[in-house]
Amino acid sequence: METTLSSLSVNGLILILLPFSFSTSPVKRGRLLFPISICPTDKSLPIDERIACHVAKQNVTDHYSTPVERIVQLYSRASTGHVQIMKTGLDALGQDGSIYARLVLESDNFGRIKIKREKTNRYICLSKKGDLVTRVKKQKFAAMRRCIFNEEMTSDGYFQYKSVKYPQWYIGFSKGGRPRHGSRSAKRAIYRHFTIRNTPDRRHTRRVARIKRIIIKWLRKRLRRA
Repeated sequence: METTLSSLSVNGLILILLPFSFSTSPVKRGRLLFPISICPTDKSLPIDERIACHVAKQNVTDHYSTPVERIVQLYSRASTGHVQIMKTGLDALGQDGSIYARLVLESDNFGRIKIKREKTNRYICLSKKGDLVTRVKKQKFAAMRRCIFNEEMTSDGYFQYKSVKYPQWYIGFSKGGRPRHGSRSAKRAIYRHFTIRNTPDRRHTRRVARIKRIIIKWLRKRLRRA
């Protein structure tokens, strides 16, 4: 009986001291004491702790909200061409209005985006080695952490895209339009600078292409006669 009472008293003491062994902070030693989706709103907590929990929540990919999408063209300052995604890879030599250069900037969360080609699931990503590659999203809720970038605007008005998983690396292309290593893009500003352009009307693009074909056909006939 004495053993039972002593064990009960020890257990009671543990239960009493247990709340004091944890801080009221939602962030401790890099781990959240609360679920990320539930940040405490108690104003008695220090403001830095509330901000830390809010930032931690926003830095997690939101799988439940519908992403906001913008269809654009990314004009490379280095190559003076548009970034285009193909089955075999990507480059920055796309022509204005090319179907391969129609990109979708898909919001992820808190100023972060993913970049893919329109009407496909092929995204721009950075590999473990820092190489700029494309990856196909095979599952709807796939994390694809290597394909998430922070969109930044420079003082000159250019846009640049920094990897979330590897903050020291950027998306970049050479003057010849070839993908550059993430570290090289970080060293040379011209490699990572882009201008966002609107996509031209498809009807207008088709009309221009048709006119070009007619002109080329006419020139070939003239050359044959000569």
